[in-house]
Amino acid sequence: MKKLTGILTALVLFVSASSFAPNEEIVSAKIKSAFEKTFTSASEVKWNKSDGFYFANFKINQQVLTAAFNDEGELVGASRNISLSQLPMNVSLALQNHYADYTIASVTEMTTEGQTNYYIAAENSKRIVTIKADAFGDLSIHKKTKKK
Repeated sequence: MKKLTGILTALVLFVSASSFAPNEEIVSAKIKSAFEKTFTSASEVKWNKSDGFYFANFKINQQVLTAAFNDEGELVGASRNISLSQLPMNVSLALQNHYADYTIASVTEMTTEGQTNYYIAAENSKRIVTIKADAFGDLSIHKKTKKK
């Protein structure tokens, strides 16, 4: 579970970054092949390695995505930034009910182990939070910080 949390955190950080320094040499042929098989229409692919995982930052249909692979070339997660209007209805309604006094800064959609979760960065006058939501609209605080 700790390893999965590390992967999720790394994916969120990499998705938030504007770009990676290109480094094709760090990726094995096995990983490149797995990537190309899964993301056939990917363009502008840039690679980075962190915490034992290989991250590809790329575009499909002008949408920026990030995918994480392990040493065996297995896809362990993928993420992308989405707009608030792209959230499932259950999540949108739950946010309106529980976080009406917060301003949404960004939304990241993340898929790992066949599960899709959403990480919503939001703030109000007192705190900054990252809210984790599943497709059913169940919300939890992933991270919170008091404003100074």
